[in-house]
Amino acid sequence: MMNSPSTKKPKLSEQVFDRLREMVLHNELKVGNYYLEQELAEQLGTSRTPLREAAIRLEQEGLVNIIPRRGVFIRPVSAKEMKEIYEVLSCLEVAAIKAVCRQKLAGERLAELEAAQTAMKEALAKDDLECWALNDKRFHQLLVEFSDNHELSRLVNGYWDKTDRVRNLTLRLRKPPQQSTEEHREVIEALKAGDAEHASQLHIQHRQRASDELTKLLEVLDHAFG
Repeated sequence: MMNSPSTKKPKLSEQVFDRLREMVLHNELKVGNYYLEQELAEQLGTSRTPLREAAIRLEQEGLVNIIPRRGVFIRPVSAKEMKEIYEVLSCLEVAAIKAVCRQKLAGERLAELEAAQTAMKEALAKDDLECWALNDKRFHQLLVEFSDNHELSRLVNGYWDKTDRVRNLTLRLRKPPQQSTEEHREVIEALKAGDAEHASQLHIQHRQRASDELTKLLEVLDHAFG
């Protein structure tokens, strides 16, 4: 019996690409290091051809560089690049906030947003920064999802992987994110009141502060990686 299209396994090349991309984004491959293609192929249990194809695609995404005779270089995210990403994200998320306000946040959607913020607060109290980061991302995802604008969601998703990579890299280098957690609560209160301008301004300030904090850390790392 043949598998339906929905149950077919991804091609080997796609599996290798997905796994290699995950390793880069989750910092399993160290930023600033070189990895031989044969070394990576063996680690992934594949041949060099699909590994090479995956590396080329990641190079097109700006995540790695392929250096002849040296291998695959894991590119740092520069401070300038991170600042630009946060500027774009801020604009897109503000558009989502205004859409959410037009629809009046209430019911299950409000409960989900509040649950994410509560989980952030509880994780912070336990010093579980990984859990905090997951719920922080969930909070931002919900804001965009509740805009009911699929094109907006598609654009935002394209930037989140890079921000996740940097956040994971710097999570223990930053001061405890108490202020971020409280800022999320303030945004919720503005959304409940239907005050789009206040919610937007709070969010812009939140993203600007986070951007400044990450940029300073990345400037130190940029210097370290030459």
